[in-house]
Amino acid sequence: MSSVQWITATLRTIKSQFIERIDIYPLDIPPETDGEGVCPEWQDLDRLLVQLRTSNSILPRVVYEVGRGEKLLRDSVPNLLPELTRRGLVDLVEVTRQKRSDISMTVPPLYV
Repeated sequence: MSSVQWITATLRTIKSQFIERIDIYPLDIPPETDGEGVCPEWQDLDRLLVQLRTSNSILPRVVYEVGRGEKLLRDSVPNLLPELTRRGLVDLVEVTRQKRSDISMTVPPLYV
């Protein structure tokens, strides 16, 4: 099971009324994000995040660190999370290394 599949499965089991925000820290951008299509595992996560955002007002955020491929990540988010991006339901958050530990979390960060 990939990390994206594991995160999707875990989010399905969490009581959503206790979550305010989901921070996702993509560590590795899959090669399928070239505009030709989306990995099925990312599609499942995309659908679940749309559902959580629209039905429970849970804010999904993609967090990236300055200097660690932020352009590639920003360009890839619409392909990784197409429905969430199309609807404008995801925030991109830029952090610096020293500020990364200062981000308050309502759930542990999701590293995918």
